[in-house]
Amino acid sequence: MISPFFYICLMQSLLVYIPKITARHQYVFGLIFNEIYQIEYQLTDDKPTYLAAQTSKLNYSLSPICESEVFVEAHSLLNERGINEVSIQIEEHENCPVFFQASNESAFAYDIFASSFYLVSRYEEYLPHLKDKYNRFKAEESLAFKHNFLQKPVVNIWAKQLISVFEDKFPHLKIKSPIFKFISTIDIDNAYLYKGKGFVRSAAFLLKAILLFDIDSLKMAVAVSSKKRKDPFDTYSLQFNLQKKYNIDMRYFVLLGDYGLNDKNISHTNSSFQALIKRLADLAPVGVHPSFGSSINETQLAVEIKRLEYIQKREVTFSRQHFLQLSFPKTYKRLLEVGITNDYTMGYASVLGFRAGIASSFTFYNLDMEQLLPIKVHPFAIVDDTLKFNMELNPDDVVKQLAEIINEVKQVDGTLISIWHNDTFSDVGVWKGWRNVYEEMVKLIHTYK
Repeated sequence: MISPFFYICLMQSLLVYIPKITARHQYVFGLIFNEIYQIEYQLTDDKPTYLAAQTSKLNYSLSPICESEVFVEAHSLLNERGINEVSIQIEEHENCPVFFQASNESAFAYDIFASSFYLVSRYEEYLPHLKDKYNRFKAEESLAFKHNFLQKPVVNIWAKQLISVFEDKFPHLKIKSPIFKFISTIDIDNAYLYKGKGFVRSAAFLLKAILLFDIDSLKMAVAVSSKKRKDPFDTYSLQFNLQKKYNIDMRYFVLLGDYGLNDKNISHTNSSFQALIKRLADLAPVGVHPSFGSSINETQLAVEIKRLEYIQKREVTFSRQHFLQLSFPKTYKRLLEVGITNDYTMGYASVLGFRAGIASSFTFYNLDMEQLLPIKVHPFAIVDDTLKFNMELNPDDVVKQLAEIINEVKQVDGTLISIWHNDTFSDVGVWKGWRNVYEEMVKLIHTYK
């Protein structure tokens, strides 16, 4: 006879029955039970072993097996290989959009595992789709945009719903829940407005200002060049003060590509720029911001990483693509080849929300090869450019607009990542009136329940 103590120990882990275990099963169960929640679990395809086990049980198949289990009716997606058209019908379950609904009344309402895999693997981006002018997958093409759930971290919500069932069915199952995190990331596409631009670029700017009778810009350029005022894009002290004041977890991404149409930072050889990077690296982790040009020239990425490593005297292991250039699985394979193991590009440039439906970091699955890629993906949900240029929000309306998405992430104890730029703090030009918006957002994140 099993003692009560030994029985409780057995019930602290989860045994999952799957008739035929595939790489997709191994991936998505790891996603839900290792990367979002932490549950000790084991997969088995042996039904007698499953039936005989005295432990918490999850049956992922086409029909229930026993009463002492949680049954999730399996969709065929995780048994397949390759990319195929998938029929999806969206319904609501507990005020959340779901798909791959169960037909068996005794089953969990939908197949959380196949649904999560579809979104997190970015399955739909391997299917034929329209691209924008920068050759990026358009947000409007996504399932989440079409069905209006882009601003919900549905994978986290689904996981929380399943965990709630486990807690009722298996009170002794040991579950470690996630903790809400906020990570502020800042892209430095243009470190300074006037400083360090060189004779040709400075002369071109002055000529343009004269032709446009832009007297204010001329006065500012002269004041900066004569060191009578700080460059308006030199907002780093303000950022550091806010980081210290609110104890913010920050990351910087610095563009070190060669000058081009879409890459307009100052030269990586500029001493002021190098001093800035060293200063940043002393206060927060600094990653590479692979240039637009590096997406065309495959050897350029390694060059830019070496530049950053030389300047900051630290290894570079994380990145975010300039212009959010992201193609699956090509981009991640290229990043891994040059030593990047963490990437922060997962999101859209045109709309707020969760491109992969998830507010947690996760390991990527390569659908082309049906295997894990050892790169950690950190999805963002908020971008300053999107708020300003796509949504055309007034600075006073930004925080109100962000309240819902912040609350959604907090409700599931997810990770909220924002993208800001150093020039957004400048309070000049197009960013006039935006200096305090970032701090108001941080205040809301710290207080919103």
